[in-house]
Amino acid sequence: MTTLKLYPTFLILMFSGFAPLCQFQSLTAQTSVVGFEEIYSTSKKSAATTKSRIHPDRITEDSLSNLFTYLLVDKIIPHWLGTPWSFEGHTSVPRSGEIACGYFVSTTLKDMGFNLDRYKFAQQLPIHEAKTLALGKPLLEINSNSTDERIAILRDTLKEGIYFLGFDQNHVGYIQKKNSDLFVIHSNYIGAEGVVIERIEDSQVFTYYSRIYIADISRNKTLLTKWVRNEVVQVVVE
Repeated sequence: MTTLKLYPTFLILMFSGFAPLCQFQSLTAQTSVVGFEEIYSTSKKSAATTKSRIHPDRITEDSLSNLFTYLLVDKIIPHWLGTPWSFEGHTSVPRSGEIACGYFVSTTLKDMGFNLDRYKFAQQLPIHEAKTLALGKPLLEINSNSTDERIAILRDTLKEGIYFLGFDQNHVGYIQKKNSDLFVIHSNYIGAEGVVIERIEDSQVFTYYSRIYIADISRNKTLLTKWVRNEVVQVVVE
């Protein structure tokens, strides 16, 4: 697991309402007092407040991408780390119950403020989930038996930001490119480990699948416009 750094300070100062990230360091200690659900609710409200102050025509594409990535990776996902995996897990409360890979993605997107049916989305094949988020834009599809080759293609192709990652017909999560490094963020079914952030080179799951699908999230302007405007994201089912 890696320690995630903050995004540039100017992005944070653009908006008020952020709780300090050090809250996650004392998350366990606070749990006995207020509980994970209340803490998580505060982070969701903070993200929603930030989203409500965004004007798509007044923010650059890079700034919007960085801000969205920051909110998802640093405000929402940290609460879910350690939540156990199960095939039918669909909890909406971090570290309470279990969460399957598809529900981890759909729930965190829903909690980011996407107008998305988290149940319907999570029940689709990885390629359909990717197409749902791509909104008609081409997917990056890689089919190679070489793990090193797949990583090299991703490193050369992806820009900084957060992407949807689909593994053939069986597993989904996110992939983040940050400072030229790649991280897999998912609810790991191996040993029912649950939600983790791991370097792509250390991800056992990544070595298992030769075919993967990538859909841009943080640099998909059409998708982020729907997010800001609270427009419905229709789930692709075939």
